Amino acid sequence: PIDQNRHCVVMELVDAFPLRQIDKVGNPGKLYSDLMDMIVRLAKHGLIHGDFNEFNILIKEDGSPILIDFPQMVSTSHPNAEFYFNRDVGCIRIFFKRRFGYESALYPKFGLDSNKEFDLDVQVAASGFTKKDQMQLEKMMEGTDIQDENDDGADSVLQQTLSSDDESVISDSQDGHSDQDDGTSSEEDFDEADPDYIIEKDRLGNTIRRKVG
Repeated sequence: PIDQNRHCVVMELVDAFPLRQIDKVGNPGKLYSDLMDMIVRLAKHGLIHGDFNEFNILIKEDGSPILIDFPQMVSTSHPNAEFYFNRDVGCIRIFFKRRFGYESALYPKFGLDSNKEFDLDVQVAASGFTKKDQMQLEKMMEGTDIQDENDDGADSVLQQTLSSDDESVISDSQDGHSDQDDGTSSEEDFDEADPDYIIEKDRLGNTIRRKVG
């Protein structure tokens, strides 16, 4: 790119044609080899194009290829990296067989020809976790597990404390020493002759007065 501003990218004019528009090349074997070499070079820098086909390859007048359109690229550390690598290779093999009648038994294989030499995938933030990212994620998850365990322990202590407090309140109420004013009174405070009220005991043994009706 020559320049960029938000959603606009200014690029140089490439004097070339998309491979899909080309019906004949002088040396299909050399072009095939150049394209496979391009896939391997990308992988050695930690990248997989992800859409490596005749629609995203331009051919210049001298027969040299230019690769375009990178939004689907992924890192070689991506969980599905081998699938995308093999798909890129397969797209070229199938196209050359159909369009130019060219087929080769030689093609790159993921793992054998894609050992990373440079971390370009990290620099351009390609999709996929790196080993460093994975280690950081695992450490974060371990910290979360420890925090959860601590939270569970705190909840257990709190529950035990609340239960103990409840038992204490009940015990105090049964002993008639509750500090809270629960509206109960002793039996002698009531006027038994009042026909509008009756005197009875609650479940804790406290004497209460309840209005009739």
